Amino acid sequence: MIGKIDISIRQSDLGQGDLCLESLRRRDRDPVIEPYASQLARGNAVHAAIEVCGNHMLQHDGEPTPIDIMERTLDALIETECDMVEDWRETRAKTESAIRANFEEFYWGIAPDLNPAAVEYPFRVLLDEDERRRIWLSGTIDWIDKSGRIIDWKNPSKPYKKWEKVRWDPQSTVYTYAVAHADPDELGIPTLRQGSLTRDFELCMLVDGTAHWITIERGPSDWAALVDKCRGLADLSESDLKTWPQSWNSWYCSPTWCPNWNTCRGRHYADLLGEGVAPWEKK
Repeated sequence: MIGKIDISIRQSDLGQGDLCLESLRRRDRDPVIEPYASQLARGNAVHAAIEVCGNHMLQHDGEPTPIDIMERTLDALIETECDMVEDWRETRAKTESAIRANFEEFYWGIAPDLNPAAVEYPFRVLLDEDERRRIWLSGTIDWIDKSGRIIDWKNPSKPYKKWEKVRWDPQSTVYTYAVAHADPDELGIPTLRQGSLTRDFELCMLVDGTAHWITIERGPSDWAALVDKCRGLADLSESDLKTWPQSWNSWYCSPTWCPNWNTCRGRHYADLLGEGVAPWEKK
């Protein structure tokens, strides 16, 4: 007897699929190595520093890493990340300044009110099962606090719009589902067994040293809708289609952001405009 098919969907798959399904297919089946960009260095350095501090808090009852140690750690992270940058979309000085300012905001302005239950919490949780297959959700949650708060750290160039995130952000739905179906004893948060069935997800956007917050409430109706969304993606991933539908109606479909531009939509303009140029960028 043939066993069930197991399909694992990462929260990042849902986000990439919302931008463009064809870009998701290519990312997983025919990946393009992208130049390491300065905004990635900014985000990765701050994330890594918060992780170091958070792990110290886990081991020392909420006490953050002493600031002198964190300053040395941050210096090393900045040097490592910035030395890898191949695509500077802002100057190195500005990137380094933003990294320091964003971490300082976390350390002095946010960490004193937190006591982590988990930092960089990996999960794999069953979402759907029928007679033929199982669909699993996987990902890594930046921060789960003992208070029950679910937090994701972002380092964008400007704050996101709340209405957009509330309306269609998949990360909040996936992470709240994962926490709602986690073992409270494993996380050390017995209060997860109590109260409302809904869960709050908090986006903390660190922008030039200022924290901006968006709180998104998700619950059973959102999670049921997520099942439908993931069933569709699972059906698509099981198909033998050579291409998936392209999305042209977002910022991502451009030579600036999509690494597949020259071999996807952009190849039809190359003879006229040259590689790496979109029609709307024509002078």
